[in-house]
Amino acid sequence: MNKENVERRLKDSTKQTFDFCNIWSRREVILEKTELPLFSSWWKSFVESQQTLEPSNNPIEQIESIAFAYAISGDEALGQKALNSLRKELPTYIPSTSIIHKEMYPEVEADLTVASACKKLAYTYNFLHPLLESTDKQLIFNQLVEKGAGLIYRDTLAGAWWSNAPNSNWCSHLLSGLALSGIVLMEDDLNLSEKWINAATEPLKKMLDLAGEEGAGIEGTGYWCGCYRSVQEWTEAAKNIGRDDWYSHPFWQKAVEFPLYMSRPDKSGLMNFGDTGEGLGMSHFFYAIANALDHGLAQWFGDQIAVKHSPSIWDLLYYNPNLEPAPPDYMPTDRFFKSVHLASFRSNWEEDAVFFILKGGSNAWSHCHLDLNSFFIDAYGERLVVDPGPGNYSSHYFTSVEPEVSTAWHNTLLVDNADQRQPPRYRMSFDLEEGGDAYCRLTDMVSSYKIGMICGDATTAYGYYLDQFFRRIVYLKPNRFIIYDSIRAREVRTQRHYQWLLHSGFPIIDNNDGTLE
Repeated sequence: MNKENVERRLKDSTKQTFDFCNIWSRREVILEKTELPLFSSWWKSFVESQQTLEPSNNPIEQIESIAFAYAISGDEALGQKALNSLRKELPTYIPSTSIIHKEMYPEVEADLTVASACKKLAYTYNFLHPLLESTDKQLIFNQLVEKGAGLIYRDTLAGAWWSNAPNSNWCSHLLSGLALSGIVLMEDDLNLSEKWINAATEPLKKMLDLAGEEGAGIEGTGYWCGCYRSVQEWTEAAKNIGRDDWYSHPFWQKAVEFPLYMSRPDKSGLMNFGDTGEGLGMSHFFYAIANALDHGLAQWFGDQIAVKHSPSIWDLLYYNPNLEPAPPDYMPTDRFFKSVHLASFRSNWEEDAVFFILKGGSNAWSHCHLDLNSFFIDAYGERLVVDPGPGNYSSHYFTSVEPEVSTAWHNTLLVDNADQRQPPRYRMSFDLEEGGDAYCRLTDMVSSYKIGMICGDATTAYGYYLDQFFRRIVYLKPNRFIIYDSIRAREVRTQRHYQWLLHSGFPIIDNNDGTLE
């Protein structure tokens, strides 16, 4: 299809609801951004790589990348390459539910894999829209209805566990896939499209309402980023097609703070408790917030992440070069997130700061480890007291206590070599007591120029072993922490075995005088 026909199709599209990424009306602006220092070398190599890319075992992602390169560059050869690849893959574009998820949740038809494919197909539809023939579009609609969003919609109506779990990444990921698919379906079946969007947006809105007070989440910071990025995908799309402005929700003004306070001083990663991994990415998430709300702190945080990573297509879409970054120098260095019972202390906002986190919460929360009252320390660019992070995912990992999940692998108290108690998992509210008696409540936060304090009560997590386990932290700024544990054992006619656990990547030396270094 020649350039004139592409332009005619764009003009003829009513309200251009297909362009929910807002690319086609501002291609020249986006193209100008490719000349900025942040993007110039990346963009050149990105386009060249798409031109020479050979088919891979991940064709879905590959097609999306080539289609994006076409949409911004206007290179018709790239457009035809993406279109030909799409036509080849469309009959089987959306895969079935993964084996692991089918083992864990045999009652559901759709999973994260299905939702990811729906979203990528929706974005590809947006990027390639001027080139798509009616037969291409019909195949896309059929894929979404029969193998993708249609399954998510049926699961939602059937009350799948994730459909009303407003603290779960499953809820946001699947329902954002349903909502974006609904936009695509507007061109074919407006009635079904609205049903999909309405079914998706009510729980997504509930996610923002639940976390809005502090902008925090119970699944750990890594899953928090993925969870609310999925909500953001709908937020961006809704704004671009003229629906409600979800960025007006109070959550977005506070959203930067939770990952900021949970990030290591050098921004090399997040504090990796629970199933949070080591890295810190998704600069585009913060650039989108910055662009939507003129949020200088979000721009600064995005910059801190971007400097350590290669840009992505989403960075290019969201980055606003006219927005001044605002570093967090004006913000307090200590923070207690009372909704999720996490306390963060640091000496300053520099890369070599002293940094400490005490972890409370509930052992019934999704992606938790049995690590209540555990602590972590970074100092002067070194990771001194560390956490194992997640293990290798499998159905067994989520239904048993792997070593990485066990109490023994964390910086807390071990009694008689037994793990902390764990009620049935995946409780989806901030209520510590809802999931059962295995929680740690943080209280008595104090923060001043010279001192910081917090207390964690993890008594319930030790069941029949303890009548009390209080862990009191005193931070003598800038670089001394006093950890005072108050423990009272339950009376039993046997000896108890206590281990005070500390894990470090450095050798620990016993000075034989009651001190370690």
